[in-house]
Amino acid sequence: MKNKLLILFSLTQLVLIAQPTVFGVDTLWKTGPLNKRINLVIMGDGFTTSDTANFNTQVNNLTNYLFSISPFDNYKNYFNIFRINSVSPGSGITHEGNATDVTEPASPVQFVTTSFNTKFDNYGIHRLIYSMNSVRVYSVMATHFPNYDQLVILGNSTEYGGAGGDYAVCSIHPSSKEIFAHEMGHSFAGLADEYWAGASYAAEKPNMTANSNTINTTWYQWIGDNGINVYPYGSTAPANAWFRPHQNCKMQFLNKPFCSVCKQTIIETIHSLTNPIDSYSPSSATTVSVTNANQVFKTTLLLPTPNTLKTTWQLNSNIVANNIDTLLVTPSMLASGNNTLTLTVIDTTQLTRDDYHIALHAYNVVWTVMANVAGIETITPNIEYSFFPNPAADNLHLNYTIQEQSDVAISVTDMNGKVLYESKQKKQNVGSYKTDINTSELAEGYYVLTIKLNKQVINNKFIISK
Repeated sequence: MKNKLLILFSLTQLVLIAQPTVFGVDTLWKTGPLNKRINLVIMGDGFTTSDTANFNTQVNNLTNYLFSISPFDNYKNYFNIFRINSVSPGSGITHEGNATDVTEPASPVQFVTTSFNTKFDNYGIHRLIYSMNSVRVYSVMATHFPNYDQLVILGNSTEYGGAGGDYAVCSIHPSSKEIFAHEMGHSFAGLADEYWAGASYAAEKPNMTANSNTINTTWYQWIGDNGINVYPYGSTAPANAWFRPHQNCKMQFLNKPFCSVCKQTIIETIHSLTNPIDSYSPSSATTVSVTNANQVFKTTLLLPTPNTLKTTWQLNSNIVANNIDTLLVTPSMLASGNNTLTLTVIDTTQLTRDDYHIALHAYNVVWTVMANVAGIETITPNIEYSFFPNPAADNLHLNYTIQEQSDVAISVTDMNGKVLYESKQKKQNVGSYKTDINTSELAEGYYVLTIKLNKQVINNKFIISK
């Protein structure tokens, strides 16, 4: 994890760290604009120039595997994938041989000069490989790819190892694709291990709880289906006081699928960071007047595989169409004066049963439609916004400008959808606004900033770093 301890440690290890040479960013898979997709970035450490071909091959293998398994395969179109070619002076990864959970040396002791001080044996755990110079990691990302959502660092070692955190790290062990997917479960979706890692790692998570009551446990919606129940982590204290949802999940074993609870959590995370309404017209930045004619409203959707999106078109209080991308509105359909046309999109996937799925992830576009003697005039609201810094520490600053009087609400949630900050919806006039959000009480990790403009929902991922 990115914290003061790791930053202090990285500063004491400068003898082993060299400024990375970055040869640019390669696009591996791009489905849309950076601000409308989840941007997954993979960067190497301990790879020299002669290791570049191997690094590229490893990255391709890992990403191909991740997006071949559920639920990432269902939502591949929601991601962009990029590779940063960072070249280190030394080839390999440091193994100090000072772990306490194995008989050392469990692998040859070596010290390698790398860009991000990626090494094994962290916190006494042999297989815990992590890039300890987080300052350098974030500096490179700020320079070369500040719009990333999820970063994974690949360490050049065939020794088994991985770790989650603000960014995930894994080695190039033969099982690296499984490690990679497992660590994405940690870093991307906030999942817990489903094996007992020790009391210090026990905490309430989407797939870990101290509540054994099947009626109101975190994953009660899945009890009895797909092998989901409430299973103790162990038979003796303290492991027997904590519970997991499945006995054979990828968060416990290699070469197993994610269980239903973990799939649900990943999908909810994907929805918190994206909007399946990719584009729509008429544009929200213009006023459209049509004389003596009908008006076409249309949208382009970001489809899961298979497509599980449901669309509803509602004119005033009447539903006029379902599951179509284009709607023709004629003057005869409208009442005199202002009419409200609402497009609502929800994901009806059976892979999530989250109680708040529809409430949190119903996506809307709202038009005001006026019929007059000239025909139909459509007016839609627009917003321009920015927030900083990212990562944030004690405060997050949001600046935004709205082009039309609108109902605005702002909230911050954790990756499980728990609301941690919320401003009441209020009507605001055309103009520019500033909001400062106190984040001093938030723990380090990923959060979602949500802006609700009338019935439109805009989600943005940000990081807290202390």
